Amino acid sequence: MQDFGKDYFRYIPVRPRDVQWGLYVTGAGCAHVMPNVPYPPARHPELYDFSWEHGRTLPENQIVYISGGRGEFESGPTGTRQIAAGTVLLLFPNVWHRYRPAKETGWSEFWVSFGGASIENLREEGFFAPEHAVLTTGVTDLILGPFRRLLGRLRDGQAGFSHLMAADTMEILAAILTAAPIESEIMVAKGPQDVTAYEDRIVAEAMRLIWGQSHEPMTVARVAKQLPLARRSLERRFRTVVGHTIHDEIVRCRLERATRLLTSTNLSIEEVALASGFGSADTMGRVLQRIEGVSPREYRKRLTRP
Repeated sequence: MQDFGKDYFRYIPVRPRDVQWGLYVTGAGCAHVMPNVPYPPARHPELYDFSWEHGRTLPENQIVYISGGRGEFESGPTGTRQIAAGTVLLLFPNVWHRYRPAKETGWSEFWVSFGGASIENLREEGFFAPEHAVLTTGVTDLILGPFRRLLGRLRDGQAGFSHLMAADTMEILAAILTAAPIESEIMVAKGPQDVTAYEDRIVAEAMRLIWGQSHEPMTVARVAKQLPLARRSLERRFRTVVGHTIHDEIVRCRLERATRLLTSTNLSIEEVALASGFGSADTMGRVLQRIEGVSPREYRKRLTRP
């Protein structure tokens, strides 16, 4: 693996095939800014260059990972925020922002600029929000590792490296969600099945069990048996945090799995019911009718993807 102890950056052209891939990288780099040194470093293209006085607006997404030092960040949606080592800055297209290291400390940064339909879809699904552009992850190899691999590919110019860099970028995003579990509540998709969406670890573990086992014979008692809490206490705690009961969540999980199978597979109604944990087509039909107002066959006919 390349040693990126020294400053390095590179911008690359984007080909039509890169855009069709769904995620493309336009540039990446790292910098170690010493105390009392002008920022940002010189030699960047005008599109990416900026001053603290004027800030900038990008036409694409960018991740900036501060791995050492401290400084400040400001954008319209977030206001001014003090940042330290182990902070991730998520920058969005057409959102004004500015950032700089503290003169007394400087800082070390890794960054990647990227775009594509995949990223836009993630943003539309609620994984990203300009209001929550500053995340605390700590300094971790979980994020530094894919950053270093990406920069190594960029420096080596391997054949097909653009698609591999896209994969590195997606790994960085996934690592950020993993390393910032509490803040990522506002980044993850709205479904509470994501166990990182809850600061309460017992409730988060209950969620993980439900969404990992609800295709099997799953009951509230079975969930409680696997957790260090009495059933009644767990049910009370779960309802306080989530807003509905454990049983409701089991049904919701099974219904989401069933509707996905109905619209994306050719499985029979009975097979969908069994694969979703309902036990029978009649049970699934009653639940679907109660919640969606249609039968499984009507749901499939109405919403099946081409």
